[in-house]
Amino acid sequence: MSRTTAILAHPEFADIDRHFARFINGFGEGDLPAIAAAMLSRNMRHGHVCLDLRTGPPHFEESLPAFAWPELKMWRKGFAKSRAIGGPDEGRPLVLDDVGRFYLRRYWEYEKALGQGILMRCDGQTPANPGTGDLQNLAIETALARRFVIISGGPGTGKTTTILRILERMVSEPGGEKLRIALAAPTGKAAARLQETLRAGTENGAANSHPAKSASTLHRLLGSRRNSVYFRHDAKNPLPVDLVVVDEASMVPLTLMAKLFDALPKRARVILLGDRDQLSSVEPGAVLGDIANAACEPGPLNGSLVVLEKNYRFGNESSIFALSKAVRDGDVDRALEILNSGERPDLSVGSTPSRLQIAEQLRQRVVAGYSGYLQTPDPAEALRKFKKFRVLCPFRIGPYGVESLNQIIEKILREEGLISGTQNAYPGMPILVTQNDEPLRLYNGDIGILLPDSADSSLLLAWFTGEEGELRRIPPARLPEHEPAFAMTVHKSQGSEFDDVLLILSDKDSPLLTRELIYTGLTRARSRVELWFQEAVLRAAVSRKIQRGSGLKDRLGGARRSEEYRQLVFCLE
Repeated sequence: MSRTTAILAHPEFADIDRHFARFINGFGEGDLPAIAAAMLSRNMRHGHVCLDLRTGPPHFEESLPAFAWPELKMWRKGFAKSRAIGGPDEGRPLVLDDVGRFYLRRYWEYEKALGQGILMRCDGQTPANPGTGDLQNLAIETALARRFVIISGGPGTGKTTTILRILERMVSEPGGEKLRIALAAPTGKAAARLQETLRAGTENGAANSHPAKSASTLHRLLGSRRNSVYFRHDAKNPLPVDLVVVDEASMVPLTLMAKLFDALPKRARVILLGDRDQLSSVEPGAVLGDIANAACEPGPLNGSLVVLEKNYRFGNESSIFALSKAVRDGDVDRALEILNSGERPDLSVGSTPSRLQIAEQLRQRVVAGYSGYLQTPDPAEALRKFKKFRVLCPFRIGPYGVESLNQIIEKILREEGLISGTQNAYPGMPILVTQNDEPLRLYNGDIGILLPDSADSSLLLAWFTGEEGELRRIPPARLPEHEPAFAMTVHKSQGSEFDDVLLILSDKDSPLLTRELIYTGLTRARSRVELWFQEAVLRAAVSRKIQRGSGLKDRLGGARRSEEYRQLVFCLE
């Protein structure tokens, strides 16, 4: 058995990694190109944009102890006879850059294009006036002075309120009424929540004259095409905008962010809103985190980041706020101190139950959490009540994954007489859309409920809240791919908030359990959270920080270092 065959037989690799390695192996001699290709494919499945050949994948020695990682010069020598691998300017399908990062060419191109799109909006800008020290005012002044701004902060820190104030200031300036403004988010539910917040703000008199009337998904803004990775808007057909505001920017993958910047007019401004400490996108890249980190160092982006720390939702006594902050900071002992300090109105804890006991431990919580909406025949009211409670977990599969938990919850609710009907479709069934459908204006992450038609009780329809707050109904047979939504992964919950959250961690540690995942799960709760965990698992998870391979931060930090860019970094924490 060859070294390549032996390495690729390791369960760390998936079939797609092996197929890609064999494909690359046909373009030259030696085993290092095939091994590197498999490693790159594996890395990208784990969210990395590239493979750093200087160090190898994270936890590599634990995964493949039989393979001694070569020095970079040995990789370069091993690639010399491969027709598939070349430098950035050689046009080959795999790129090895000057410092040792290994990319699929299209991802190298995406990263390069995004870096250029951001840097061109940083050139020649004047520093914002820090003003009185109020961070919301600082964000406003920064947005007025710069063509590219990142406003980061956790839930309740006033990001959307700040945007309303920014828009109000912009449109009040001479010619501001002609500004073409687009508001967008990566998912339908995030766009709907942004729209809802904007509507509430304008009703209260904030920015009542700004020309941005609605928010949309990024796919809809760019003009997605059915069964195509290309959009209607690109460099040849740019968006008709002067300002784009992107909410929940932490969820935007490298590919989509690069295509957004490609479709912008050269003079267009960009404001990214998000929480840099949340989970990154499921797809490769940690774009918001890379950009924010670059803005915290001397360089072109220095001063483009404002971090909002004051929380207007949670008071000083909030256990949710204290716990999420400890988790965010990786302070395991402080997190456990909060969790072990006794029952509080907004925080309760429990041990992760055994696999045989999970149904019984869930029963009381899910009956209390879901009975309200299940006993409501009105679709609009049912959708509103369904937002009150949600079960969240880290995984899709396994005894503590959404597939198993949804089956258990459904069985409990049937036993309690709260639902009835067929397994695949029944009145009250909550559904999570998992595939974009542009003609239906349904997008991955949208949540609806199956309920009878008010005019014909024998007709079951899927009900959704539209982007304008209107009620939409769709025959179930027309729905894109979807799944039950009693339990959701933390990833899928991004962009949503619930009054009450039950977050269930598994009984065993996993590399997927990270401080970002737990922080994101905790901060989905507006009023109350219950966490089920084992101490050893929680300790390991909070100590584990996501590190995604990427060259974006370096691309954004290597330009001019004039005094203009050496000003105070506005990462005020």
